[in-house]
Amino acid sequence: MRNVLGKLTTSTGPWMAVAVVLVAGFMYWLYAASSTVGPGATPADTVAGGLPRVADTTFVKDPTQFSRERVLLSPVTVAEQIGRAALTVDLPGLAGYPLILERTVVEQEITFVSGDDLVVAGQVYALNDSLLAVYAQRGFFELANREKLEGQATFFLVDSLDFLFPG
Repeated sequence: MRNVLGKLTTSTGPWMAVAVVLVAGFMYWLYAASSTVGPGATPADTVAGGLPRVADTTFVKDPTQFSRERVLLSPVTVAEQIGRAALTVDLPGLAGYPLILERTVVEQEITFVSGDDLVVAGQVYALNDSLLAVYAQRGFFELANREKLEGQATFFLVDSLDFLFPG
């Protein structure tokens, strides 16, 4: 029996080496295929799922026209973080526009600094006093910052974001 096991080991040795090489080649191909971004696309566009990019000037004129439609805004500049799940951003002609972050974005524990440029994807919703009360109760923003949000008719609910860096 010992002789049979010895023959089995020596005859399968080359096949095991071929299998290891094939698996390594396949893993390299998967890595190369997943790390490339299509021509003309940026990583932020890919993360956002190829959403239509909305021009700042179009969005500022009337954010309600994008109500409940998932769109991509780029770039937006962070004015300040007013809570763990709320930011205000500056758009051309519209300062202090509110962004509320979805749970998946909040769980990433991202820290924002005034002046950060972002690419954000999400939807526009109406903002009223009852929503502000619910968001304040859940701790999305600090109560001292409620007056910064009260003058706005809409807010942008962010479901994904990415930072823009110069260059």
